[in-house]
Amino acid sequence: MNFQELNTIIVNSGRRSIGSALIACLLDAFDSGAEGLDLDAFQKTTGFVRNNVTSVAGYLKKHGLISILYYREDIEDRVYVSENNYGRWAKQHYQLTPVIKALYRRY
Repeated sequence: MNFQELNTIIVNSGRRSIGSALIACLLDAFDSGAEGLDLDAFQKTTGFVRNNVTSVAGYLKKHGLISILYYREDIEDRVYVSENNYGRWAKQHYQLTPVIKALYRRY
């Protein structure tokens, strides 16, 4: 993947600002030593509407740019799962895929 291909995917998400901001925030989190970023933290930082963020995140996941993991907040030890088995109580956590890490030279 190259940056033009990445840009095309983000533009085609229908919400370029959210897609770009999500990738940027995930890169910042990765550079700070975090493995990912919770939807709640991203929404609090950016002010984007939750439904729009989850829609764009799903689109980016479909195109292999990010991973979406799910967890329950009410469980003491957080456990991430790749499929939403928690229904409406699930919280989303986003991570960069190796494709994006390689593109931005983050290893």
